[in-house]
Amino acid sequence: MAKFKIFTDFDGTISINDVGDALFEQFTDTDWEQVVLDWKMDKISSREVFSHGCEKTRITKQQLEAFSDEQQIDPFFKDFVEYCQEKSYPITVLSDGLDFYIRRILDHYGFNDLKVFANQLVFLDYNQIKPEFPYYGKGCLVCGNCKGYHLRKFRQQGDILVYIGDGYSDRCAVPETDILFAKRDLKEYCMEKNIAFHEFENFNDVLEKFRHIEKKY
Repeated sequence: MAKFKIFTDFDGTISINDVGDALFEQFTDTDWEQVVLDWKMDKISSREVFSHGCEKTRITKQQLEAFSDEQQIDPFFKDFVEYCQEKSYPITVLSDGLDFYIRRILDHYGFNDLKVFANQLVFLDYNQIKPEFPYYGKGCLVCGNCKGYHLRKFRQQGDILVYIGDGYSDRCAVPETDILFAKRDLKEYCMEKNIAFHEFENFNDVLEKFRHIEKKY
């Protein structure tokens, strides 16, 4: 049997919204749209994005928990996870976002057993936060948490790596992936670079297409 390993982005892929963007748009005293635009134009790194965002944010732990609990995920993600679990395909969440809201949201929906690799959020006092980047030095040195590094680390001989994503932070995963699912900004990037991918809108699309792909291995 083929050894599929599944890796998925969180913000805008598992979650309906980009939770990190929504967090900073709501709680940060800065022009967040301009910060994101500068990142997309490669003027600043994602590490600088989160460092700046957290520095300008004032939010209590209770506010962040309440904000996280309001976020919705793809309603078909549960079906996809259950299918992969039935087949013993491990699923790992790779995010260049912040672990606090990712873990809170996944736990809220009953996915507390999923592995998550993300940047870390630390409370300095009752309403001041700081990002930490435990994987920064191991990757591309542009992403806070380089997804390409994790894919290389997890790959063993005979593995077939599947990656599912939607944005700019997923670009480092692309050359390390055997089967790629893409939408939105990641889809546009793949089209510009002539990179093969499977288009999706939600995890129902991913599951249906993945079932067909499985038959080829």
